[in-house]
Amino acid sequence: MRAQFTVSVASHRRRYSRLLVVVLIATGCGTSIPAPQLDELSRTVKPFEVYWPPVDPESTVASARRPLLEGQLTVAVEPSTGAPTALRASATLVRPSSEADRLYWNKSLEFADINWMSEVRVWDVQQHWLWPNLPFMLRLPGQERVERYGGVDPGKHVDNDFAAVLIRMFDAAGEVESMETKHAPLVSAEWHAVDSSRGNGQSIRHVARSDDFVVHFHGPNNPSRGKLKVWLIYADFLGYRPPPSWPRTPEYAGGILAYFEMDWEMAGGSLRAAVRHLKPTAATGFDWAAWVRPAPGGDASTASFRLSNR
Repeated sequence: MRAQFTVSVASHRRRYSRLLVVVLIATGCGTSIPAPQLDELSRTVKPFEVYWPPVDPESTVASARRPLLEGQLTVAVEPSTGAPTALRASATLVRPSSEADRLYWNKSLEFADINWMSEVRVWDVQQHWLWPNLPFMLRLPGQERVERYGGVDPGKHVDNDFAAVLIRMFDAAGEVESMETKHAPLVSAEWHAVDSSRGNGQSIRHVARSDDFVVHFHGPNNPSRGKLKVWLIYADFLGYRPPPSWPRTPEYAGGILAYFEMDWEMAGGSLRAAVRHLKPTAATGFDWAAWVRPAPGGDASTASFRLSNR
């Protein structure tokens, strides 16, 4: 969380007509910026929107573009017989599905120069482009071009057509990362349909839900307060640029679609927390290329998902 103050000082010398002084104050640096209010957590849902290219959620200028997806980050306390010891988190992406939305998606994601678009797009008898299966567009595991639309690019020899959720654990100031995630963050690129049927490449699915992540924080050596940082990324931006306020480090060949912070504390036998949708202040710091690299002689990704810190 940052606050920015701008002070203008007139100069007495003609060659310095104005001096602009910018002071940045960051949480955890000995400042008086109030922390977010923490409320007792049972279950909370944080809505957000996904734009293409991304839009800064803290910008004071409203975007003229429509979101491609509407999302929500759901965080809930894991059931326990005593004081809460863990929480469960997941991301859900919903595609608006009116006729106007179908045409908007068709226009926004046309990419006529990309040869695999024919494998994502199917037309009906009226030559109307049908919706792609949203989980198939986002997921990494599965047989390429069959159980997912992505796969190894035959020209670039990379596999970066996927979305992923990554979680890191920090101290309350958000400055020192826990050893529980520093070298192995919680991460998954699996996306599920909300019903029991996954369908196939031509099935119309407008909702995609990530794997569930379980974060444990109660124990003899665990702190009573902390911060979770959550990134939603897409690994190939196809030439689109993120906002100027975004981290410059890419996520594979893509970037961050949405970013969240959850401040939490254990107090009086209950878990209190606040979840915020913010602009990202740093990249994930994760080596996506090494993570998805297939085994020698094969095409399938060997990515290992980590869904819990226990």
